[in-house]
Amino acid sequence: MSELAKGPIVGIDLGTTNSVVAAVINGRPEVLSDDGEAILPSVVGVDPQGKLITGTVARNQQVAFPERTIVSIKRHMGQMDKVNLGEQQFTPPEVSAMILRKLRDRASRVLGTPVSRAVITVPAFFDENQRQATREAGELAGLTVERIINEPTAASLVYHAGADHKQHLVVYDFGGGTFDVSVVRMEAGVIEVLSSKGDTHLGGDDLDALLLKYVADIFISKHEIDLRTNASTRWRLLQACERAKRELSTEATTTISEEFIAEKAGQPLHLNVTITRRDYEGLIEHLVEKTIDCVDDALRDAKLNMNQIDELVLVGGSTRTPLVQERLREEFKLEPSRAVDPDLAVALGAAVQAAMLEGQKVGRVLIDVTGHTLGIAALSGSSMFGSQAHFSPIIHRNTPLPATYEQAYFKNSEGQTVAEIDVYQGEHNDLALNQSIGIFKVDVEAGGGEKNRIVVRFDLTLDGVLNVTALQPATGKKNDLKINNALSNFQEHDRELAKDRLSTMFIESDELADDDEFNRPADWIRRDSPDTAVPTPQSGAAGKAAALIGQARQIANTVGGDDSEELRSLADQLEAAISSADDAQIESLSAALDDVLFYVQ
Repeated sequence: MSELAKGPIVGIDLGTTNSVVAAVINGRPEVLSDDGEAILPSVVGVDPQGKLITGTVARNQQVAFPERTIVSIKRHMGQMDKVNLGEQQFTPPEVSAMILRKLRDRASRVLGTPVSRAVITVPAFFDENQRQATREAGELAGLTVERIINEPTAASLVYHAGADHKQHLVVYDFGGGTFDVSVVRMEAGVIEVLSSKGDTHLGGDDLDALLLKYVADIFISKHEIDLRTNASTRWRLLQACERAKRELSTEATTTISEEFIAEKAGQPLHLNVTITRRDYEGLIEHLVEKTIDCVDDALRDAKLNMNQIDELVLVGGSTRTPLVQERLREEFKLEPSRAVDPDLAVALGAAVQAAMLEGQKVGRVLIDVTGHTLGIAALSGSSMFGSQAHFSPIIHRNTPLPATYEQAYFKNSEGQTVAEIDVYQGEHNDLALNQSIGIFKVDVEAGGGEKNRIVVRFDLTLDGVLNVTALQPATGKKNDLKINNALSNFQEHDRELAKDRLSTMFIESDELADDDEFNRPADWIRRDSPDTAVPTPQSGAAGKAAALIGQARQIANTVGGDDSEELRSLADQLEAAISSADDAQIESLSAALDDVLFYVQ
């Protein structure tokens, strides 16, 4: 089957808080927006009728029905502990598949052709089990996952890729649930990742949690009631804290005010807490410093210092925090760059990678690195086996991909006839602190001399597939193991059951949509009412502007007064600028509308 017959490959940023799908159209990466939304909240739920809902609709029911809503599932990827969704339970890959399915369908509608292939991004510091869980999620969503790539790597693909002179970039990716930093060298269209470092449990969620605890503790001190004990009240408070966090990005002070949030002795209680930016920064300072420590480690691994960095690229919504930008300015003596929208850069880069796989000429060559050290269990000294085994690295972290390395070991005794190869990933000498990702045995001949020697070879592909071979050179006896991002936690039987169950849920949910929704023209997006229908051009500036218009009109219905009037007025002016193809006005009005949206959200 030809590549064309297989259909397009899209790029997907599967995020903790929000997800985005993009594709290269007419040589340029474009975010695929639907109903005016470029970003899909990574929220999954079931409605009161038991039908699957995803994105904004699911997020809107979170406060009222927290038991029927799942958020931040990305933080559970790589685990197989099930989460509750209404009366059913699902694994993290299944929940992520629901988000990916929504993005797949969005891409199919916008592109006007079925989409079944994708490049999906993951945090650079995701381990092999987490990467495999992401691949599983894609397959459960009906996608062929052509490549799993690192988020900072993807973002680097949309920055200065055509520059002829050598540049060093630091890509600082602080998202909703994870943090990554990559050091990248760019020269003559070649993008080489020199090192990566990160923390898969450090993100905007943690900043929100600290603010929530701060506010909840104040309420406890006043009323002796913990607002976190009731699920609905906790989500309500969390949303208020998220709004306050955004406001503190531009304001010195904000007030969290929620009426009738609790009751005591039959009397309603209201929440009213004023928070200064300094208060907030005091709460989160230690987490920001953790990211700076990761930056230092990544630079050290890349054998560079901060004076050798030409540009500091910010990716992820948490980089809007003023303290983050201030600390980075102090460290690098550079002004951080947000030339590409931090929320969209990863998806756009994934689209570029997808185009590269399709054979499109995008003027870039990507050299990525492995995020973790890979090796086997071995005895101290030259022996392989024993109770006091330690970790023996074969492919080290930050090795360019693809990578092939081999290392010689020796049998435990001349009489040994079976060698057990236990494959680990991690950065510690102590095996207990690392993760076993595969194990196999190889028959060997007894004897000394050359028969004592066993060579273990690691081949790690660009797709993250690890092939491990163990060979006794003297006899030619060997065995091997393919680790596809890691041993899958899904058994074949469980995988088929998950596919059947999700397929039924998808079909039932699709029945709620208009029959002709899939066949809508690709250059028009249906809004909620006729007066909000606008063409969505495929050009970058106008496409983003159309998305802003839809977002503004949606929010204008939920806010009142001058804010609502300003949103509607700017949306009307921007729509007129798009119709007249006035690029200068589109750019100016888009910036103004984006600023107002940021303030009111």
